[in-house]
Amino acid sequence: PLLGANLIERFNVYKRVNTLQSKEQPERNEIAVVDIKLGTRLNGHGGVVHGGIISLLFDTALGFAYHICLSGDNKNIAVTANLKIDFRAPFREGSEAVVRVNLDRMEGRKIFFSANLESKDGLVVYAEATSLFIKVDRSKVVKNN
Repeated sequence: PLLGANLIERFNVYKRVNTLQSKEQPERNEIAVVDIKLGTRLNGHGGVVHGGIISLLFDTALGFAYHICLSGDNKNIAVTANLKIDFRAPFREGSEAVVRVNLDRMEGRKIFFSANLESKDGLVVYAEATSLFIKVDRSKVVKNN
């Protein structure tokens, strides 16, 4: 498990209640914010969090966003079809940050998200992600529903 002391120490998901679009970015539809704190044992290079861990954080945050979008849909689950990440700045071990998840659009079974991993004050963007999730009939994927 990656949750625990010196690993992923905090991963709290919050559903956005106020979904009013911002004047600066009218197309933005932020649906979730994830408050995270990482420890010191998830490094790639000395003192910098491994990119694979950042990918895991995004994929997990986006998965929670799917559940926010389609709460009450017990027939389907979503699977990650594509996850693209652009790394912008080193994310240091022992850091706190937030992942902001946006619902970009939905087209049939396709759900498009984007997200930023940024400092709590929003001044530093560590990484940006775009993703495509596909809704799949739960009975075709999960055994023993």
